[in-house]
Amino acid sequence: MTKSNATNSENDFNYLGLSESNIILILKIIIIVLLAILNFGYFYGQSPAKIKPSCGSEIFSTGNGHGTFYSIYLAANKGRNALSIGPVLQQRSMRANGFKIGYSRILTVDSANAEEKSEKDLFQLNFFTSMQYTNKLPLSKATLYEEKLIWGDNKPGLENIRLTTAEIVVGFALYVNITNRISWKNYFGASVYYHINYNEILNHQKIAPSLCLGSGICFYLQKTNSNPRLNTYL
Repeated sequence: MTKSNATNSENDFNYLGLSESNIILILKIIIIVLLAILNFGYFYGQSPAKIKPSCGSEIFSTGNGHGTFYSIYLAANKGRNALSIGPVLQQRSMRANGFKIGYSRILTVDSANAEEKSEKDLFQLNFFTSMQYTNKLPLSKATLYEEKLIWGDNKPGLENIRLTTAEIVVGFALYVNITNRISWKNYFGASVYYHINYNEILNHQKIAPSLCLGSGICFYLQKTNSNPRLNTYL
């Protein structure tokens, strides 16, 4: 490939006036900043608190073209902050070709002071952010249906497309504390996805903003005793 062809190839895709290389650089910077915020929030001012484990499962979806996902995760809770990590499974293919990393912080005042109380409040509001990576997954049935309506027979083999996707989500989660050890969470947020190996021109864009909706159950693994429990969730 000549230098001229390489330059043209790099400029084939742009979004909001940015070249593909610039978009990738911005995504890398966003990830670094989020990791810095995560480390700051996780350790700053929380030295007296102990790290306590939790786990959970959830179902969620965004507009990244892959449809609905399931996830199970393990979390480390410290003070008002929590970190989680776990695999994600696509509903369409039932393949677990990816993972999700999350950070959450309590926003409600009463829940932030939960260690001083023996019972959790019924409702709790958290800020959260997450980063997800999935490898070579098919398009959802809804996305395929939309693409076939637009392209008809002009694009055969849409079912064989496999996209590798990175996505960042920022939003808020509302928790309903069923007991001191079980909570039901519902969350919404704004996301940006990027299909890394996008080689086919589709109506579904290579990179775009979207919305995220999800719901799940959280289980807190610390022992039940007379001491107040940590009220931090993911």
